[in-house]
Amino acid sequence: MTLRGRVFVGAGALIALCGMALGLHDLTRIGALLVVLLLLASLLTRRPVSLEAGRSLSPARVPIDGHADVTLTVRNTGRTTSPLLRAEEGLAYALGDRPHLLIPRLRRDEERALHYRVRSHVRGHHTIGPLSVRVSDPFGLTTRSVAVPGHDALVVLPRTLPLLPVLGVPGGSGGESASSPRMALHGEDDFGVREYRIGDDLRRIHWRSTARTGETMVRQDEEPTRRRALVVLDDRACVHAGTGNGGSFEWSVTAAASITALLLGERFEVHLHLASDEGGRAVPLENLDLALDRLAAVQPAERTSAQHMVEALEDFAQHGGGIVVCVIGALTQEDAELCAARAAHGLALVVDRGGFGSGSTDAADLTAQRLALGGWHSSVVHPGDQLPRLWEQLVVGRAAHR
Repeated sequence: MTLRGRVFVGAGALIALCGMALGLHDLTRIGALLVVLLLLASLLTRRPVSLEAGRSLSPARVPIDGHADVTLTVRNTGRTTSPLLRAEEGLAYALGDRPHLLIPRLRRDEERALHYRVRSHVRGHHTIGPLSVRVSDPFGLTTRSVAVPGHDALVVLPRTLPLLPVLGVPGGSGGESASSPRMALHGEDDFGVREYRIGDDLRRIHWRSTARTGETMVRQDEEPTRRRALVVLDDRACVHAGTGNGGSFEWSVTAAASITALLLGERFEVHLHLASDEGGRAVPLENLDLALDRLAAVQPAERTSAQHMVEALEDFAQHGGGIVVCVIGALTQEDAELCAARAAHGLALVVDRGGFGSGSTDAADLTAQRLALGGWHSSVVHPGDQLPRLWEQLVVGRAAHR
């Protein structure tokens, strides 16, 4: 019931009571008419609303502070013409104020496209929808809100900053050799040949080796193996402080996204692992888009143990190893020593939780020192530190010690 409706019912009741008290039947009828009018208006707003809503986002993935244009298509699935409707689109808080829309009268099976724009300063997977329409009577006495099912999601990607390329990391399954070994048969002239296999191209037959060995031999092309890298993001809530883009968690997500983008761009086989991931096994990333989508959805986890990070380092080492980069919070002495033991030469950005909170602590410095004793190169992250500068210190220091 609207404010006008409350006034009508109050006035009607008052007029009817006055009419009965004064014995004026016409006045009583007028008061009753006002009350009945409100009841009729209420019945009108109870009419079923048969609408379908669909959305298309352009683009569906945007960087922080990027815009996305939303096209909302509303279709009348009822048998009669729909009334003029006011609508409000549901939006996640991070996308700003909810847009207010006006849906014109739609004939049966008619549809209309409405457009609006959203923008987010916050990384994440943000929900758009459902659509809420307000049905009211012609007199504006009553109103009813009806939710039209259906929603979509806008992916706001984390920031990625340009970083210095990794120095001194040759190719190889474990980052130790430049290429895969090739067979050498009966002298230097036969280097890079192997026995013929069914399906090999006959144009690749190496006739000199075939004549010498008496078996059909084919040329073996050099196939460099893919360099491997493990990126570990410590998403435990207990090691982070601060809120929003100025907090340590968002700084860490930006760092992990930037490092992952750099390594994928340098054609590493990148494995991404979160402290909250169960199982301790990091799966290789297929491409940068999937990596950023995953990092866009990361939120602080209510986990206190670093066990899964240690397990991921051990599993990575057992399957060939490679370069290890960790964006972590403070670790206990035992966890720091276990991490250092699982990877001989890692890179670590250790977040000083106290600095992002009420005051600096020594926990991050102690973690960096313990990792350094195990052969790692570490930098402590304080509020205001720039990722490109810290990263440059790490990779240059690593290259200098090789």
